[in-house]
Amino acid sequence: MRGWDLPGKPTIKDIARLAGVSHSTVSRALNGSPLISSVTRDRIQTIADRMDFEFNEGARRLKNRKTGIIGVIYYSVLNDFRSSLYTNELFRDLRHNLERVGLDALVVEAYNDQSGQSNIARLIRQNKVDGFVIIHPEIRSEDYKLIKEHKLPIVHIHMISNSISRDSVDCFFTDNYKGGNLAARHLIDSGCRRIQVVRIYEDESEEFRQRIRGCLSALDEAGFAVNDECFFSCECSYEGGYRLVGEKHMRFKECDGFFIPADIAAFGFLNALREESIRVPEDLKVVGFDDSPVSRMTLPPLTTIHQPREELTDKASKRIRSLLFDDTPDEPIQEYVKPTLVIRESS
Repeated sequence: MRGWDLPGKPTIKDIARLAGVSHSTVSRALNGSPLISSVTRDRIQTIADRMDFEFNEGARRLKNRKTGIIGVIYYSVLNDFRSSLYTNELFRDLRHNLERVGLDALVVEAYNDQSGQSNIARLIRQNKVDGFVIIHPEIRSEDYKLIKEHKLPIVHIHMISNSISRDSVDCFFTDNYKGGNLAARHLIDSGCRRIQVVRIYEDESEEFRQRIRGCLSALDEAGFAVNDECFFSCECSYEGGYRLVGEKHMRFKECDGFFIPADIAAFGFLNALREESIRVPEDLKVVGFDDSPVSRMTLPPLTTIHQPREELTDKASKRIRSLLFDDTPDEPIQEYVKPTLVIRESS
């Protein structure tokens, strides 16, 4: 195809000409709009990549009086070691994907740990950000009201507050139900017939509830009896998984497979099994959830469900940019992204 080599920097109009589409179609495609078919979107992205196209955010910001900074608002609980194994990589991917679309991230906790004051309100009053990507289950209604009054775009990933209707905002989540279903099906396909499901004490959290429901659905469909004896419980921590073995290992002879819906608990579980000379996967097969970096280094390496953080953060970054700069943004998007099974030596 002629026209790849252009004098000066390529523009959206150049891409539109080569792709045979309109300027607005190119803009929507590069911003990840669901109104553009995946075939067209991929074709446009390929042309943009080959032309080394970059959004001219400097001109956009001057025109629209934008800072180019997005406030990434997170839950203080995510600072805990048990959560940070996953969320550190989530934040890293989010920063990288925001940079790819010409935006910068300002990562702050939602509320000051000492005073309880809202950092969201502070950022708005100081005109420091153009919008928000929120990773928090308990944002106050007055903060949502303030964001709306200032007409700032928001996108949620991973979790969403109960104080706002998810139908009214853009949000991208892992399909935790599907992940639990994949974990149980893998254990069944690996020959397990006496599968134990580990409930996390914090399973009031929606993500844990959905993982367990997905797992139980697969067990039920396969004809396995599901009752209270199918469950053990532990804290969502390394120590919780470790203690579970000490408290219940005499009952493990009745089991041949475990689904633990949080990697951090599975790590402690695996170490304690080794100390009790319970072999994995020969005596017990174990599947976790998250695909934290440590899961590749456990003994044995942990089979787990990979949360699609790369895709979540890519979609969120493109969406927040579209809300900032597109003249006619789409209706709010609510999307559940499918996780994948990563098979390693623990199963």
